[in-house]
Amino acid sequence: MDQDLQLSLANNAKEWLALSLSISSAEKLAFDKIHDGFFTMYGADFMTHVYRVTFEQALQQLPELERDKLLLSFKAAMDKAIDEHYSRM
Repeated sequence: MDQDLQLSLANNAKEWLALSLSISSAEKLAFDKIHDGFFTMYGADFMTHVYRVTFEQALQQLPELERDKLLLSFKAAMDKAIDEHYSRM
């Protein structure tokens, strides 16, 4: 591969990365708006149900090793949140 082609490919990769990051930012803003609207309209109990269903569906799609990692992370986050909650009392 000659130097010009290599430079061109590297520049294309940088442009695609910039585009993907900008799409991600736009998608994040759209998600935030939708999420906050549902949270405001339906409340915490509704959103808790949505989070649980989403988490369960994600677990079903993951390979066993990744599922185990996610569940361990979830347990660690729960343990930390519980400890922090009771340390403030």
